[in-house]
Amino acid sequence: MKDAKQRLPREQLLDYGVQTLTDQQLLMILLRSGTKKMPIAKLAASLLKIYPHLAGLPMATIDELLALEGIGLTKACELKAICELSQRIQKRQTLRFGTVVSSQIIGEHMIAMFAGINQEKLVVLYLDTKNQILQQQEIYVGTLNSSVAHPREIFYYAVRFAAARFILVHNHPSGQPQPSREDIQFTQRIIKCGALLGIECLDHLIIGADQYVSLKEEKLI
Repeated sequence: MKDAKQRLPREQLLDYGVQTLTDQQLLMILLRSGTKKMPIAKLAASLLKIYPHLAGLPMATIDELLALEGIGLTKACELKAICELSQRIQKRQTLRFGTVVSSQIIGEHMIAMFAGINQEKLVVLYLDTKNQILQQQEIYVGTLNSSVAHPREIFYYAVRFAAARFILVHNHPSGQPQPSREDIQFTQRIIKCGALLGIECLDHLIIGADQYVSLKEEKLI
């Protein structure tokens, strides 16, 4: 019989919805089982310690995953597969945007995308020289400030996707889209980094419950 703690994430998913699960609980469902030395909860926690908020996990190689205690070939392949599937889903959703012609189009779409999400997330829309969206990438989950959300993640993907420019988007679970001082400072830091690399940050949208704020339109950047 499986331990009750191992069944808990699945039970919570069924009773309250998948959006209520933590990153650790989601990994526990995906990985299914641990080892004698590394129970499933500990395995998921260990993985999150190496890849906080799952950042960088899609870029991990099979060999890097196999080097982790409790991760064998099957689990490594499953993790790579789910990361690739997630990126493909995001890409196909993004293709509906076509060419970005205004912050309003992005803002309205993102209000719907973030509806019901109770965690703060940073998403970046990477654009080509014609402002066509190349990719929509989730970069960070958690409170946004310059001490924990680093520009290197944003520009890593910018270079990978050969983006000419990008738009930052993040939500306020409180439902109030008014930008904080940290939001503005973080954006200014990203703009400066982009100027050095020749990759322009066009705007930063803050998403609330039923409205958004464009830092560019408000002349805050």
